[in-house]
Amino acid sequence: MHILLTSIGRRSYLVRYFRQTFNPKRHIHVSNSEPSHAFTLADGHFIAPLIYDTGYIDAVLHYCKKHAITYVLSVFDIDLLVLAQHQQRFTDAGITLILAPEDSVERCNDKWETHQLLLSLGIGSPNTVLNLDQAKQAINDGSLQFPLVVKPRWGMASIGVYFADNLAELEVFYAKCQQDIEKSHLKYESERTKDAAIIIQQKLAGQEHGLDVVNSLNQSYIGCAAKQKVSMRAGETDVGLTKSAQPFEEIAKRLSGAIKHKGILSVDCFVCEDGLYVTELNCRISGHYPVTHMAGFDYTKILQQDIETSDNTALKVSYTEGLYVGKELVPVLLGNP
Repeated sequence: MHILLTSIGRRSYLVRYFRQTFNPKRHIHVSNSEPSHAFTLADGHFIAPLIYDTGYIDAVLHYCKKHAITYVLSVFDIDLLVLAQHQQRFTDAGITLILAPEDSVERCNDKWETHQLLLSLGIGSPNTVLNLDQAKQAINDGSLQFPLVVKPRWGMASIGVYFADNLAELEVFYAKCQQDIEKSHLKYESERTKDAAIIIQQKLAGQEHGLDVVNSLNQSYIGCAAKQKVSMRAGETDVGLTKSAQPFEEIAKRLSGAIKHKGILSVDCFVCEDGLYVTELNCRISGHYPVTHMAGFDYTKILQQDIETSDNTALKVSYTEGLYVGKELVPVLLGNP
Protein backbone atom coordinates (compact mmCIF):
# COMPACT_ATOMS: atom_id res chain seq x y z
CA MET A 1 0.00 0.00 0.00
CA HIS A 2 3.04 2.30 0.31
CA ILE A 3 4.98 4.29 -2.35
CA LEU A 4 8.64 4.19 -3.43
CA LEU A 5 10.35 7.06 -5.28
CA THR A 6 13.48 5.66 -6.95
CA SER A 7 16.60 7.58 -8.01
CA ILE A 8 15.38 10.48 -5.88
CA GLY A 9 18.67 12.40 -6.08
CA ARG A 10 18.23 16.06 -5.10
CA ARG A 11 14.46 16.15 -5.57
CA SER A 12 13.78 16.15 -1.83
CA TYR A 13 10.84 18.50 -2.40
CA LEU A 14 8.98 15.56 -3.98
CA VAL A 15 9.20 13.68 -0.70
CA ARG A 16 7.55 16.62 1.05
CA TYR A 17 4.81 16.81 -1.59
CA PHE A 18 4.05 13.09 -1.40
CA ARG A 19 4.15 12.87 2.37
CA GLN A 20 1.84 15.89 2.77
CA THR A 21 -0.75 14.07 0.68
CA PHE A 22 -0.34 10.41 1.63
CA ASN A 23 0.82 10.35 5.27
CA PRO A 24 -0.14 8.77 7.57
CA LYS A 25 -2.12 6.22 5.52
CA ARG A 26 0.67 5.54 3.04
CA HIS A 27 4.38 5.82 3.73
CA ILE A 28 6.77 7.41 1.25
CA HIS A 29 10.04 5.54 0.73
CA VAL A 30 12.98 6.61 -1.43
CA SER A 31 16.06 5.04 -2.98
CA ASN A 32 19.24 6.36 -4.52
CA SER A 33 22.71 5.00 -5.36
CA GLU A 34 24.29 7.40 -2.85
CA PRO A 35 23.06 9.26 0.26
CA SER A 36 20.62 12.09 -0.36
CA HIS A 37 18.93 14.72 1.79
CA ALA A 38 15.67 13.07 0.71
CA PHE A 39 16.62 10.11 2.95
CA THR A 40 16.18 12.30 6.04
CA LEU A 41 12.68 13.37 4.95
CA ALA A 42 11.23 10.03 3.86
CA ASP A 43 9.46 7.39 5.93
CA GLY A 44 12.06 4.86 4.77
CA HIS A 45 15.02 4.66 2.42
CA PHE A 46 17.76 2.45 1.04
CA ILE A 47 20.94 2.84 -0.98
CA ALA A 48 20.28 0.94 -4.19
CA PRO A 49 22.86 -0.67 -6.49
CA LEU A 50 23.72 1.28 -9.62
CA ILE A 51 20.89 1.11 -12.14
CA TYR A 52 22.85 -1.02 -14.60
CA ASP A 53 24.02 -3.41 -11.87
CA THR A 54 22.64 -6.90 -12.46
CA GLY A 55 21.23 -6.89 -8.93
CA TYR A 56 19.37 -3.58 -9.22
CA ILE A 57 15.87 -4.88 -9.96
CA ASP A 58 16.20 -7.66 -7.38
CA ALA A 59 17.16 -5.06 -4.76
CA VAL A 60 14.19 -2.82 -5.58
CA LEU A 61 11.76 -5.74 -5.56
CA HIS A 62 13.15 -7.06 -2.27
CA TYR A 63 12.74 -3.66 -0.62
CA CYS A 64 9.20 -3.28 -1.98
CA LYS A 65 8.11 -6.67 -0.67
CA LYS A 66 9.72 -6.06 2.71
CA HIS A 67 7.97 -2.71 3.18
CA ALA A 68 4.57 -3.47 1.56
CA ILE A 69 5.20 -1.05 -1.32
CA THR A 70 2.66 -1.29 -4.14
CA TYR A 71 3.50 1.80 -6.21
CA VAL A 72 6.90 2.72 -7.68
CA LEU A 73 7.70 6.02 -9.39
CA SER A 74 11.10 7.08 -10.73
CA VAL A 75 12.43 10.55 -11.54
CA PHE A 76 15.48 9.51 -13.62
CA ASP A 77 15.38 8.66 -17.33
CA ILE A 78 17.79 5.70 -17.32
CA ASP A 79 15.99 4.22 -14.32
CA LEU A 80 12.67 4.48 -16.18
CA LEU A 81 13.91 2.27 -18.98
CA VAL A 82 15.41 -0.40 -16.73
CA LEU A 83 12.25 -0.54 -14.60
CA ALA A 84 10.01 -0.68 -17.68
CA GLN A 85 12.05 -3.56 -19.08
CA HIS A 86 11.08 -5.57 -15.98
CA GLN A 87 7.43 -4.49 -15.89
CA GLN A 88 6.15 -8.08 -15.66
CA ARG A 89 8.19 -8.87 -12.55
CA PHE A 90 6.64 -5.92 -10.74
CA THR A 91 3.15 -6.78 -11.97
CA ASP A 92 3.58 -10.36 -10.75
CA ALA A 93 4.55 -8.96 -7.33
CA GLY A 94 1.41 -6.78 -7.19
CA ILE A 95 3.38 -3.56 -7.73
CA THR A 96 2.28 -0.77 -10.09
CA LEU A 97 5.02 1.09 -11.96
CA ILE A 98 3.89 4.68 -12.52
CA LEU A 99 5.62 5.25 -15.84
CA ALA A 100 5.19 4.52 -19.55
CA PRO A 101 5.48 1.20 -21.41
CA GLU A 102 9.00 0.17 -22.36
CA ASP A 103 8.69 1.15 -26.03
CA SER A 104 7.44 4.63 -25.09
CA VAL A 105 10.23 5.18 -22.56
CA GLU A 106 12.77 4.16 -25.18
CA ARG A 107 11.22 6.53 -27.73
CA CYS A 108 11.42 9.41 -25.27
CA ASN A 109 14.97 8.66 -24.12
CA ASP A 110 16.16 8.37 -27.74
CA LYS A 111 15.99 11.95 -29.05
CA TRP A 112 16.13 10.81 -32.69
CA GLU A 113 13.14 8.51 -32.13
CA THR A 114 11.41 11.38 -30.32
CA HIS A 115 11.87 13.51 -33.44
CA GLN A 116 10.43 10.76 -35.65
CA LEU A 117 7.46 10.25 -33.32
CA LEU A 118 6.62 13.95 -33.26
CA LEU A 119 6.67 14.16 -37.04
CA SER A 120 4.39 11.10 -37.30
CA LEU A 121 1.90 12.81 -34.95
CA GLY A 122 1.92 16.04 -36.94
CA ILE A 123 3.65 17.89 -34.09
CA GLY A 124 6.37 20.44 -34.88
CA SER A 125 9.94 19.27 -34.25
CA PRO A 126 13.14 21.16 -35.15
CA ASN A 127 14.99 19.95 -38.24
CA THR A 128 17.31 17.20 -36.99
CA VAL A 129 20.17 15.15 -38.47
CA LEU A 130 22.14 12.20 -37.14
CA ASN A 131 25.77 13.02 -37.86
CA LEU A 132 28.27 15.67 -38.84
CA ASP A 133 28.29 14.80 -42.56
CA GLN A 134 24.50 15.09 -42.76
CA ALA A 135 24.68 18.42 -40.94
CA LYS A 136 27.24 19.81 -43.39
CA GLN A 137 25.12 18.70 -46.34
CA ALA A 138 22.00 20.28 -44.78
CA ILE A 139 23.90 23.53 -44.17
CA ASN A 140 25.02 23.56 -47.80
CA ASP A 141 21.51 23.02 -49.14
CA GLY A 142 20.00 25.55 -46.71
CA SER A 143 17.81 23.19 -44.69
CA LEU A 144 19.90 23.87 -41.57
CA GLN A 145 21.14 27.32 -40.54
CA PHE A 146 23.39 28.40 -37.68
CA PRO A 147 23.04 28.50 -34.75
CA LEU A 148 22.72 24.74 -34.28
CA VAL A 149 22.29 22.54 -31.20
CA VAL A 150 24.67 19.62 -30.72
CA LYS A 151 23.51 17.09 -28.10
CA PRO A 152 23.63 13.41 -27.14
CA ARG A 153 20.96 11.27 -28.77
CA TRP A 154 20.34 9.63 -25.37
CA GLY A 155 20.95 12.82 -23.40
CA MET A 156 19.62 14.24 -20.16
CA ALA A 157 20.31 17.07 -17.70
CA SER A 158 21.99 19.15 -20.45
CA ILE A 159 25.08 16.90 -20.42
CA GLY A 160 27.03 17.38 -23.63
CA VAL A 161 24.74 20.08 -25.05
CA TYR A 162 26.47 22.79 -27.10
CA PHE A 163 25.40 25.63 -29.39
CA ALA A 164 27.43 26.13 -32.56
CA ASP A 165 27.46 29.47 -34.41
CA ASN A 166 29.69 28.37 -37.28
CA LEU A 167 31.23 25.30 -38.92
CA ALA A 168 34.44 25.40 -36.87
CA GLU A 169 32.46 25.40 -33.61
CA LEU A 170 30.21 22.63 -34.92
CA GLU A 171 33.18 20.32 -35.52
CA VAL A 172 34.75 21.10 -32.13
CA PHE A 173 31.48 20.70 -30.21
CA TYR A 174 30.63 17.46 -32.01
CA ALA A 175 33.92 15.95 -30.80
CA LYS A 176 33.42 17.41 -27.32
CA CYS A 177 29.90 15.96 -27.12
CA GLN A 178 31.30 12.51 -27.96
CA GLN A 179 33.84 12.86 -25.14
CA ASP A 180 31.13 13.93 -22.70
CA ILE A 181 29.11 10.84 -23.56
CA GLU A 182 32.04 8.50 -23.02
CA LYS A 183 32.90 10.10 -19.66
CA SER A 184 29.37 10.05 -18.22
CA HIS A 185 26.52 7.61 -17.54
CA LEU A 186 25.20 8.48 -21.00
CA LYS A 187 27.64 5.92 -22.40
CA TYR A 188 25.38 3.05 -21.29
CA GLU A 189 22.30 3.89 -23.36
CA SER A 190 24.46 5.35 -26.14
CA GLU A 191 25.89 1.87 -26.71
CA ARG A 192 22.56 1.06 -28.39
CA THR A 193 23.40 3.46 -31.23
CA LYS A 194 27.16 3.69 -30.90
CA ASP A 195 27.74 4.88 -34.47
CA ALA A 196 24.97 7.49 -34.25
CA ALA A 197 25.06 8.71 -30.66
CA ILE A 198 24.80 12.46 -31.37
CA ILE A 199 22.10 14.55 -33.02
CA ILE A 200 22.34 18.04 -34.49
CA GLN A 201 19.22 20.22 -34.46
CA GLN A 202 18.12 23.60 -35.65
CA LYS A 203 18.22 26.01 -32.69
CA LEU A 204 14.77 27.49 -32.18
CA ALA A 205 14.03 31.18 -31.62
CA GLY A 206 11.01 31.52 -29.36
CA GLN A 207 9.70 31.24 -25.82
CA GLU A 208 10.53 27.94 -24.14
CA HIS A 209 7.73 26.24 -22.20
CA GLY A 210 7.32 23.12 -20.11
CA LEU A 211 4.18 20.98 -20.03
CA ASP A 212 3.01 18.35 -17.56
CA VAL A 213 0.76 15.98 -19.53
CA VAL A 214 -1.15 14.01 -16.91
CA ASN A 215 -2.62 10.54 -17.43
CA SER A 216 -4.49 8.33 -14.98
CA LEU A 217 -3.23 4.93 -13.88
CA ASN A 218 -5.37 3.40 -16.63
CA GLN A 219 -3.50 5.62 -19.11
CA SER A 220 -6.41 7.97 -19.84
CA TYR A 221 -5.79 11.68 -20.44
CA ILE A 222 -6.64 13.90 -17.45
CA GLY A 223 -5.20 17.29 -18.35
CA CYS A 224 -2.19 19.50 -18.92
CA ALA A 225 -0.29 22.15 -16.94
CA ALA A 226 1.87 24.76 -18.69
CA LYS A 227 4.58 27.15 -17.70
CA GLN A 228 7.03 29.45 -19.48
CA LYS A 229 10.68 28.79 -18.68
CA VAL A 230 11.87 32.27 -17.73
CA SER A 231 15.42 31.23 -16.77
CA MET A 232 17.38 27.98 -16.67
CA ARG A 233 20.21 26.60 -14.51
CA ALA A 234 22.08 23.31 -15.09
CA GLY A 235 19.43 22.09 -17.50
CA GLU A 236 16.48 22.75 -15.17
CA THR A 237 13.94 25.53 -14.92
CA ASP A 238 15.17 28.01 -12.32
CA VAL A 239 12.35 30.56 -12.68
CA GLY A 240 9.03 29.80 -14.36
CA LEU A 241 5.79 31.62 -15.11
CA THR A 242 2.53 29.65 -15.06
CA LYS A 243 0.55 29.95 -18.27
CA SER A 244 -2.78 28.84 -19.68
CA ALA A 245 -2.76 25.24 -20.87
CA GLN A 246 -5.37 25.93 -23.56
CA PRO A 247 -2.92 26.55 -26.46
CA PHE A 248 -1.20 23.23 -25.69
CA GLU A 249 -4.22 20.98 -25.03
CA GLU A 250 -4.48 19.44 -28.50
CA ILE A 251 -0.80 18.47 -28.59
CA ALA A 252 -1.02 17.18 -25.01
CA LYS A 253 -3.91 14.89 -25.94
CA ARG A 254 -2.05 13.54 -28.98
CA LEU A 255 1.04 12.81 -26.90
CA SER A 256 -1.05 11.22 -24.14
CA GLY A 257 -2.59 8.79 -26.61
CA ALA A 258 0.72 7.97 -28.30
CA ILE A 259 2.89 7.50 -25.21
CA LYS A 260 0.18 5.81 -23.10
CA HIS A 261 1.99 6.69 -19.90
CA LYS A 262 0.83 6.54 -16.30
CA GLY A 263 1.36 9.72 -14.29
CA ILE A 264 3.21 12.66 -15.82
CA LEU A 265 4.80 13.05 -19.24
CA SER A 266 7.12 16.07 -19.18
CA VAL A 267 7.25 18.02 -22.45
CA ASP A 268 9.70 20.77 -23.46
CA CYS A 269 8.50 22.99 -26.28
CA PHE A 270 9.01 26.36 -27.95
CA VAL A 271 6.36 28.85 -29.04
CA CYS A 272 7.81 30.41 -32.18
CA GLU A 273 6.50 32.87 -34.75
CA ASP A 274 5.71 30.04 -37.17
CA GLY A 275 4.14 27.71 -34.61
CA LEU A 276 4.76 25.32 -31.73
CA TYR A 277 7.74 22.95 -31.67
CA VAL A 278 8.38 20.13 -29.19
CA THR A 279 12.02 19.36 -28.36
CA GLU A 280 11.99 16.86 -25.48
CA LEU A 281 9.72 14.20 -23.97
CA ASN A 282 10.41 12.60 -20.56
CA CYS A 283 8.14 9.98 -18.98
CA ARG A 284 8.51 11.37 -15.46
CA ILE A 285 8.05 14.30 -13.11
CA SER A 286 10.61 16.85 -14.29
CA GLY A 287 12.54 19.77 -12.87
CA HIS A 288 9.89 22.23 -14.07
CA TYR A 289 7.04 20.44 -12.27
CA PRO A 290 7.38 22.56 -9.06
CA VAL A 291 6.46 25.72 -10.99
CA THR A 292 2.84 24.66 -11.47
CA HIS A 293 2.78 22.70 -8.21
CA MET A 294 3.40 25.92 -6.30
CA ALA A 295 0.54 27.48 -8.26
CA GLY A 296 -1.97 24.85 -7.18
CA PHE A 297 -1.44 21.86 -9.49
CA ASP A 298 -0.70 19.01 -7.06
CA TYR A 299 -0.12 15.72 -8.89
CA THR A 300 0.12 13.81 -5.62
CA LYS A 301 -3.53 14.61 -4.86
CA ILE A 302 -4.58 13.49 -8.34
CA LEU A 303 -2.67 10.25 -7.80
CA GLN A 304 -4.30 9.77 -4.40
CA GLN A 305 -7.76 10.14 -5.94
CA ASP A 306 -6.77 7.82 -8.78
CA ILE A 307 -5.62 5.13 -6.34
CA GLU A 308 -8.54 5.39 -3.98
CA THR A 309 -11.50 5.92 -6.35
CA SER A 310 -12.69 4.28 -9.54
CA ASP A 311 -14.15 7.49 -11.01
CA ASN A 312 -11.50 8.95 -13.33
CA THR A 313 -13.96 11.61 -14.53
CA ALA A 314 -13.47 13.41 -11.21
CA LEU A 315 -9.74 13.86 -11.84
CA LYS A 316 -8.68 17.24 -13.21
CA VAL A 317 -5.71 19.59 -13.51
CA SER A 318 -6.16 23.12 -12.17
CA TYR A 319 -3.82 25.91 -11.04
CA THR A 320 -3.45 29.69 -10.96
CA GLU A 321 -2.06 31.28 -14.12
CA GLY A 322 0.31 34.24 -14.21
CA LEU A 323 2.47 33.35 -11.18
CA TYR A 324 6.27 33.46 -11.10
CA VAL A 325 7.93 30.58 -9.22
CA GLY A 326 11.66 30.32 -8.51
CA LYS A 327 13.95 27.71 -6.95
CA GLU A 328 16.36 28.40 -4.13
CA LEU A 329 19.54 26.53 -3.16
CA VAL A 330 19.56 25.58 0.53
CA PRO A 331 22.55 23.80 2.14
CA VAL A 332 21.64 20.76 4.26
CA LEU A 333 23.53 18.53 6.70
CA LEU A 334 23.53 14.91 5.56
CA GLY A 335 25.15 13.53 8.72
CA ASN A 336 28.02 11.10 9.24
CA PRO A 337 29.12 8.72 6.46
